[in-house]
Amino acid sequence: MTKLLTIQNTAQAIAEAISAAIEIETEIVDNRLNIVAGTGRYYEKIGKIEEEGDINSGEIYGLVLRTGKEYIIEDAINNPIYLGRENELAEVCCPIRMENQIIGLIGLVAFTQEQKNMLINKQDSLLNFTRKMAFLLASRVAEVQISNAMETILESIHDGILSVDNNGIIISCNIRAEKLIGKSKEELVGNHLKEFWPDSSVMDVIRTGVGYTDKEEIFTASDGKQLHFISTVSPIHIRKEKNGCVRKNKCNGAVISFRDIKEIKKMLYDMTEKNPSSSIDEFLGESAQIHNLKDRVQKIANGNSTVLITGESGTGKTLLAKSIHFASSRKEAPFVTVNCGAIPDNLIESELFGYEPGAFTGAKKNGKPGKFELADKGTIFLDEIGDMPLHLQVKLLNVLQQHKFERIGGTREISVDIRVIAATNLDLEQMVVNGEFREDLYFRLNVIPINIPPLRERKEDVRILLEHSLNKYNNLLNKEIDGFDDNAMELLLNYSWPGNVRELENAIEYTVNMEEENKITVNSLPPKLKHVQKKQTGVLPLEIQCRQLEKKIIVDCLEKTGCSVEGKIKAADLLGISVSTLYRKIRELNIEL
Repeated sequence: MTKLLTIQNTAQAIAEAISAAIEIETEIVDNRLNIVAGTGRYYEKIGKIEEEGDINSGEIYGLVLRTGKEYIIEDAINNPIYLGRENELAEVCCPIRMENQIIGLIGLVAFTQEQKNMLINKQDSLLNFTRKMAFLLASRVAEVQISNAMETILESIHDGILSVDNNGIIISCNIRAEKLIGKSKEELVGNHLKEFWPDSSVMDVIRTGVGYTDKEEIFTASDGKQLHFISTVSPIHIRKEKNGCVRKNKCNGAVISFRDIKEIKKMLYDMTEKNPSSSIDEFLGESAQIHNLKDRVQKIANGNSTVLITGESGTGKTLLAKSIHFASSRKEAPFVTVNCGAIPDNLIESELFGYEPGAFTGAKKNGKPGKFELADKGTIFLDEIGDMPLHLQVKLLNVLQQHKFERIGGTREISVDIRVIAATNLDLEQMVVNGEFREDLYFRLNVIPINIPPLRERKEDVRILLEHSLNKYNNLLNKEIDGFDDNAMELLLNYSWPGNVRELENAIEYTVNMEEENKITVNSLPPKLKHVQKKQTGVLPLEIQCRQLEKKIIVDCLEKTGCSVEGKIKAADLLGISVSTLYRKIRELNIEL
C-alpha cells in the first residue's frame, strides 16, 4: 500500500475542500499513478490508474513524479504531455513531497473556459495554495506513520502500558495491559484509573510531577480480583517557551508501565536458580537406579560415541542429553536439539542438513545452514528419533558414519565434528522387526544405550521430587506451604505416575495454585489424582495395605524402644533389619518421630 492510500479518507476530504474553495475539480494521485481521491468526474475514477500506470510514459503526471517539478498547463489540448486525455483545458499540477521523496501529486483541472481563465489568471496564488495542501497531506502521512510505529512498538513491549490524562482518565493501552488487568481496551479507555486500580499512586504523580520506578503495588479490583504488579510511572510535562526561555508547564498526565509480580519472580528464578547448562545433579533421587545413571553419565561424558536414551515420556530424556553434553569437553560448543516428531516430513531434511540458494520454491535467497552445521564442535540431540522418516534414515546413517553431508541442492560435502545423542520412548527393536526402522541405523545409534526408569520403578525417589517441586513452586507462586498432610502424601506416594517426573511437577504446580491451607491436602490435588482416590473404596490395594501395616509395626516398635539413637538401634535389631534400612523406611513411610 502506498503512503497516500494509508490516508485515503483524509485525501478525499482535502480534495473536496479544495474544490469547494476554488470551484475547480481536483485529483490526487499517488506515486504509482493510482487515483487516490478526486471530485467531479474524478470521483468515479477513484481506484483506477492514470497514464496506464507508466511513470516513464512522458505524460504530465509521470514527469511530475519523476522530476518533482510543478507544472502549469495553460493549453492542455495542444500540449504534447497531455496525450490521451479528454476535455481538460488547463491544469495546475503540484508534487506532494515527504522528506526527499515524491509520494504523489495534486492536480487542479479546468474543464470550462471560465475555470481555465481563473486558473491562468490566478496561477500563482492557486499554485501556492496547492503547495500548502500538498504539505498538509505529507504531514498527515508522516503523522500516521509515526502513530503506526508507536503502536507497533507499544504492542511489542512485554510490559503493560497505560497512559492517563491529568484527571486520571485512561486514554490508551496496549494488548499486554489488557491481559494483565483482565479488561478489554473498550472497557479501559475513557474510564478513570481508580476503577481498576483503587488507591493508585498515579494521581500523586500527576499532582506532584514526580514519578517513581519499579514500585511493588497490590490492588483489589472492583470485581474482587487481586492485581500484584511492579510499576513504573513517568509524568508527562508540556514544555512551553516564553520570551525565549523554556519552562515546564504543570503535569499533563502520566505513562504507566507494569509487569505481573509472578512473571518477575519467574524471570529472577530463571536467571539465578535455573541452570540452563544442566547438570546430572538435576536428576533428583536416592534410588539405586539414579545412582547408576549418574555413574554412567560420568563415565561416558567425555567420549564421542553415539548415545541412545530410552524411557517413557516425562522421564527426563532431554535433561539427560544436556547433562551428558555439559559434562563433556564439548560443553562450550553448541547443544542443538531437533525434535524429529515435531517437524513435517517435507521439512525435516532441510532442517537437518540445510539448503543452498534456490534449492526449492520458497527457499531463502541466501540458503540456510542445517542443524548439523550449527552443532559443529558440539552435540546434536535427535529427540523422538523413532519418528524419523524411513527415506531420511539412510542419509542420517551416512552422516553418523562419515560425519559429512551435502545441503539440499548442493554439490559440496560439508564436514562436521559432532557427537550425536538420540532419544525415543518407542521400542526401536520392535520397529526394526516391523520394518519401520532401519536395523543398521539402530545399531549405529545404540552404541551406548541408557534407559531412564519410570517413577513407578523407583518409588523411593517420589518423596524427594515432591518436596523439591513444592519448594520450587512455593518460590515461583509466592506461597508458603509447609509440606504435605499424611493423606495427601500417602496418595501421592502410591500413585503410579504414568507421566513420570513431568506429570509430578505439573501436579504440584496445580496443587500449589489451588491450596489455601499451610499444608498440601487431598482436596487441592488435581482431579485425576482425586479420582484415583475415589476408586480406592472397599478393599485397598495390597501395596497400600502392606505399607500401612509396615508403618504401624515400626511405629509400635519405636514406641517400645524409644526414638533416640540407641532406641533406633534396638528397634532395628528387634525387627531384624539394619539401622540404615530402618532410617530409610522412616523416611519412605513418612513416620513422624
